[in-house]
Amino acid sequence: MQISCRLLAVLSLGAMHLHASSSGLNNIPTADTAGNLLLVFQGYSTLAVGQKPNDVVAFKFGIDPWATSKWRNRFEFGVDSHYAQGDAGPGMFQFKYTTQPDARGPAICIGIANLGATAAERARGGEPYSYVVLTQDFHSFRLHGGYAAQAKNNNSALLGIDKSVKIAGHVVMFRSDAIQISHKKDWAASFGGITPVGKRFAFEAWVTQPTDGHNAGFTLKLNYILHL
Repeated sequence: MQISCRLLAVLSLGAMHLHASSSGLNNIPTADTAGNLLLVFQGYSTLAVGQKPNDVVAFKFGIDPWATSKWRNRFEFGVDSHYAQGDAGPGMFQFKYTTQPDARGPAICIGIANLGATAAERARGGEPYSYVVLTQDFHSFRLHGGYAAQAKNNNSALLGIDKSVKIAGHVVMFRSDAIQISHKKDWAASFGGITPVGKRFAFEAWVTQPTDGHNAGFTLKLNYILHL
């Protein structure tokens, strides 16, 4: 049995380029979380001309026992880590909480990603990345907007849109987002999509183009899904 459109929506398996396990679009987090007691293992690589591949492995886990409540509250946590010969790790944590008082209104999320457990891990993996984001479902499409804060004035606006369509019997979610980079001097925009493959896998691909003159990056990602 194929993963349903509803399950694809609650998976929302996209992730930030630097913070792989947070549910979101391509390069930004959203108010989405993994489904209740859903464990998702992730592996992806980003390729760009003139740069070494950026390889990441991760997992995330969702808690959403109030799915039928009028006032929704749900949680997600996860760990991600770079892997490369001679330069793997460290493991960085992410947590997020989403609340939605009314199903017709926006979902509001606060979260933190890229959280190292020790000072040494933060020195290797970078500073924590905190954010607040709203997601509004307009039925035919969804809009996302928020703001992220990181040390050394590396803050950024977060903008995104997604739309799910059925193509040849398969549900495909098309996604586009934009994030400020280079200390808010430039933007990185992306476009891509995600589709289920069987009942255990989901495949993602997207391209990211910075406005600062750097080459575009192409990301391929595979997700393995377990219902606990």
